[in-house]
Amino acid sequence: MPRLEYFFDYVSPFSFLADSQLPGLLERTGAELVYRPFLLGGVMKASGNAPPFTVPNKGRYVANDVNRWAARYGIEIAPNPHFPVNTVLPMRAAVALLDAGEPDAFRAFHQAAFRAMWNEGTNLADEAVLRDLIAKAGSDGDAILARCAEPEIKNALRANTDEAVERGAFGAPSFFVGDELFFGNDRLDFVEEALRS
Repeated sequence: MPRLEYFFDYVSPFSFLADSQLPGLLERTGAELVYRPFLLGGVMKASGNAPPFTVPNKGRYVANDVNRWAARYGIEIAPNPHFPVNTVLPMRAAVALLDAGEPDAFRAFHQAAFRAMWNEGTNLADEAVLRDLIAKAGSDGDAILARCAEPEIKNALRANTDEAVERGAFGAPSFFVGDELFFGNDRLDFVEEALRS
């Protein structure tokens, strides 16, 4: 079975776009998807990249490009009034849910976090919001948030971020098939080809 590693951050609209296409890709290829939560800000800083909103022309272009891709995929996307959101806590929550061996709860939280960020204009940095999302996903919100403060979870998120940079990542989403990096939702055709080869 081919293996696809998926490095993502909920703050990334292109991760949200890519995520919407993964079920079909996995069905067509039979690939195993390995979720790798990381911190996009940390990746950008370590790789010398800059967020699009810090470059006016790039920011305007990206806003239009996000809408083009959403229209192509037939999905809704809306600007988040809290953007840029500090996603340290939600990304730690994703790590904690994966670490807890709760794949169904993780997937439900994962989808809800992306919807909250890119459909509902929610502040994902708000602990009360996260607690509610985790509980609705079928896990214990208080327990998972408590785990987010533990060194094991903090270190795991940091390790994912560092590993992504060491392997060549500079943004999100970043996909790996073996050692080969594919950046962005617009490279999923190449990801699929690599998984089939």
